[in-house]
Amino acid sequence: MGTKRPVIDRGKGGRLTPEIVDAWKRADFTALHLLLRLGPWEASPLPLEISLLGCSQDDELPEYPPDRQSLERSQALQRQLLAVAGWPDCRKGYEENLRRAEQSAEWARKRFEYLPAGEYGTGTDLETRRQRMLDAEDEVEYRKRLLAGLTRVQRKWARRIAPAEIG
Repeated sequence: MGTKRPVIDRGKGGRLTPEIVDAWKRADFTALHLLLRLGPWEASPLPLEISLLGCSQDDELPEYPPDRQSLERSQALQRQLLAVAGWPDCRKGYEENLRRAEQSAEWARKRFEYLPAGEYGTGTDLETRRQRMLDAEDEVEYRKRLLAGLTRVQRKWARRIAPAEIG
């Protein structure tokens, strides 16, 4: 016996509620996913620099249809939200991603120096472990540059706004 499932409005039809815009401005991944009723496998409209499951406007669309549809929807939502609310407050996301990258780099460094006894197989040779450590260190540097750039931009805007408020 067949059943017809009701069509669920996921907020993707062009209607952006104030709650969705607020979650975007706060860069709240969980709230945004819940408000948009996105599945856990679907890409978030948050920028990739903020959320590891986010999307970017220059992302290559995969050939696998479900991923392609999810990414296209997220990119369209991202364009709408950027037009309505601007760039989200990303300091917390940048700091969290930097912390994760530093933990990953520390793990890769320890694994490069001391291979745990009894581990054999793919990824355990010295060159692979060295490359993993170098990639993790590059990720840390990238995350530090993002955070430093954000700090510079905030200082620049603070200098512009402060004289206007005084006068």
